[in-house]
Amino acid sequence: MKKILLASLVFTAFFIACKSDKPEGQEQTTSETTAALDPATIQLICKPSEEPNTDADAPRHEVFLQLGNSQVKVADILNCETLGKDAYEQYQMPANALSAVGGWWAGAGDYLYVVLEGENYVVKQGSADEARAANDFGYKTVMTFAKDGREVF
Repeated sequence: MKKILLASLVFTAFFIACKSDKPEGQEQTTSETTAALDPATIQLICKPSEEPNTDADAPRHEVFLQLGNSQVKVADILNCETLGKDAYEQYQMPANALSAVGGWWAGAGDYLYVVLEGENYVVKQGSADEARAANDFGYKTVMTFAKDGREVF
């Protein structure tokens, strides 16, 4: 009887020790990650770049998209600040944009916004400069995410 009990304990310990854990950094497949994100948690964030700058006078920023508890880098731009909804029209952004950032430096500017289009959140980037005759920011899609936060290719 003791041998059976000992064998059972050894087998249980072996089974628990060999249980496969999910590798670090791998996406979870729980209902938490497949549930639709709250649009209030989606925003663009500016962070000063920590990479060395070849032009010491020029500012450098990284732009991240906050999706719930996750952040994804979407762009590198020179100057960056959060834009209020009252500025969207000035920068040719739709009034229903969820969040927008951008900035002007040395005669040029880069601007980004995120908007819900159909079933996806879409990040668009445009630019302007003093030499451009037409007042067109030329926004182009840089990233698209499903409502649950997964990137759509």
